[in-house]
Amino acid sequence: MSWWLWVLITLLAFALGMASILYFQKTHPPDRRKGGDRRKTDRRVAQHALPPGMADRRTADRRSGVDRRKGKPLWQLATVVVSAVFLSIVGVVAYAESQVASIFVGADPDLINSGWAACDTPITWSTDTSRLSAADAKIAVDQLTSDLQKWGEVSGLTFQYVGEVPVIYDDTNYVVTSDVHPSERHLYLAFLKDSDSTLLDTRTVGFASPTKVWRDSKEITEGSVVLSIDYVKKINAKKQSALYLHEIGHALGLGHGTSKDNVMYYLVDQNNTLSPGDIEGIRNLIKACKTGA
Repeated sequence: MSWWLWVLITLLAFALGMASILYFQKTHPPDRRKGGDRRKTDRRVAQHALPPGMADRRTADRRSGVDRRKGKPLWQLATVVVSAVFLSIVGVVAYAESQVASIFVGADPDLINSGWAACDTPITWSTDTSRLSAADAKIAVDQLTSDLQKWGEVSGLTFQYVGEVPVIYDDTNYVVTSDVHPSERHLYLAFLKDSDSTLLDTRTVGFASPTKVWRDSKEITEGSVVLSIDYVKKINAKKQSALYLHEIGHALGLGHGTSKDNVMYYLVDQNNTLSPGDIEGIRNLIKACKTGA
């Protein structure tokens, strides 16, 4: 939900409250009879028909000289204000929950909202497809190129493929690194068999994360993506794209989305279209490029 929808909800809540006041005033007009004192009649009713607690409360009101009818509009206004505030909170919560938050939420508060810098020099990326056939490797690289371009178009980031780079997989922290460093800003993408990682199975078919972050500026400079060969080889191109987009999103700094429309939703199937929540999420993480970078 965009910010303007939240504002609209707040205005609608206020309008609804004002309408309820006008309706109440029309349906419950003040007593304007000249011949009798209605409050005396109310006192008699209170003494003979109402429960003791209600009669006592009205008696206390009479002693203090308060006309309870005058208090109703104020009470209604308070209700309207509370309702408006409540609906505003609901709007804020819905707005917040619709966003795709930083991957560091719940993990490292100091790194929340860390992201890549949009510089003129591209983020380089490489693949390790040594466990794939030549044909499957080409299909994978073509699809990854397309999906990285999707993220680039909405974020201002640019990506450059630098070819095959062998990686080293660490099964204790679930990241891939390499002795080869094509640039200071780089993404390593590797295809592993399920037997190569204790994390990969029929439910976990890929994982990714930033692997280098400048803590002072919250700038990510390296990321790691691992993709399951066992899963990739048995799915169609659309599901492959959905998986690649999702895991690349993690490497770019995004956590899971809360809407099924999000590519970053925790269940990955065949959604390969970036939602407004995905787009807003990545844009919130992008950093300004340092001078000369």
